[in-house]
Amino acid sequence: MTQKFELPLFPTRFKSGIYIITCLPLQKYYVGSSLYVVRRINAHKSDLRRGCHHNAELQKDYNFYGLGKFVFQRLLFGVGLEKKELEKLETQILLTLAIQQRYNKYTDWRKRGSATNPFYGKTHSLEARKQQSLANKGKPSSFLGHSQTNEVKKLISQQNTGASAKDRRKPLYIDSIYYESVSEASSQTGLARRLIRKRCHSSEEVYQNYQWAN
Repeated sequence: MTQKFELPLFPTRFKSGIYIITCLPLQKYYVGSSLYVVRRINAHKSDLRRGCHHNAELQKDYNFYGLGKFVFQRLLFGVGLEKKELEKLETQILLTLAIQQRYNKYTDWRKRGSATNPFYGKTHSLEARKQQSLANKGKPSSFLGHSQTNEVKKLISQQNTGASAKDRRKPLYIDSIYYESVSEASSQTGLARRLIRKRCHSSEEVYQNYQWAN
């Protein structure tokens, strides 16, 4: 009996590279880079299966079409590059895609700023803010059906202690949804206020959907 061996496509010593997630029915793409591509792809799959992926649009399409309609690929070019070179290559790939063809909100999330906010340079009327606030209140929290232990509640309370009233009233966006304050966002999403503030200030790609409104 002859045994068939398949050679690995990439040398095992090369762990870094570029990867792409494709929604086949829509021909829409999520492009990323990592020093540990296989680990990063598996993390994407895990988050999508659990319904907690940081990219809400990708998660929505995954929920609708299912795993069988998505392809997770490690690209041949970019293998073995250093972090900065990977980031440049990732940006170059994203620039070739029309905005409607990609899940990535930014071609270079490391340079995102206030101008990337869809409401940059615009102001919300008091009535508009009230309407958005009411609309958000009608949406189920991601913690619906779950309960927090006393230990978790205590930890959240400790994390929120010391935040100024001004900071708690600072308007923000989470997944393009407007919230009047950190307190309101915390109430609607079930996330600790300190965690929300940390993500809004973060420059990491996974938190690109968290932004201060002004």
